[in-house]
Amino acid sequence: MSAQATSSAYDTRTRILDLGEQFMLARGFNAFSYQHIAKELEVKPAAIHYHFPSKEDLGVAIIRRQLNRLHKWRGLPRVTELTPTQQFDALLEVYHGRVTERQQVCFFGALAADFQTLPEAMQQELRTFTTELTEWVAGVLAAGREAGTMHFRGHPVSKASQVLTTLAGALQVARVYDARQYERIVAQLRTELLEPA
Repeated sequence: MSAQATSSAYDTRTRILDLGEQFMLARGFNAFSYQHIAKELEVKPAAIHYHFPSKEDLGVAIIRRQLNRLHKWRGLPRVTELTPTQQFDALLEVYHGRVTERQQVCFFGALAADFQTLPEAMQQELRTFTTELTEWVAGVLAAGREAGTMHFRGHPVSKASQVLTTLAGALQVARVYDARQYERIVAQLRTELLEPA
């Protein structure tokens, strides 16, 4: 296969992943089909099946790509060299991007509602992603508390779960109302974590 053909196949695969992710974050995994992607790409559904034989394969690939993004993001010098408080704000900025990008929800929010109907492989990938994200946030919170810049009671992992659940819910609320509701929830979260009692 020529380099040009390989590049073209890669580009098509990436575009399928991008569209699948957009549909999933906007509608949920069960609310779109290969027909939707094919229509956007102006190709036949068979072209989608060439890269991802089943929708389960596509779903797994989307979540794994997001996990890879998490790994790269948290390892960037511009993140690792930040203080715990700054790392927390960097995380909030990622979630804020969902509000401004066509009112999308986060991966957890997009898939949790459909979780019982998701293929087992996708369920496991989502658990892996959520666990790793929770552990990273817990580490940030623990470091912040030790530095005296974050204030909370209880175990850091439990607090991290609460924080992520709050952020996921805030994105859902923003869909119903507007971004101002999201901002109010996040402002309250920052107040409770960053200001001494």
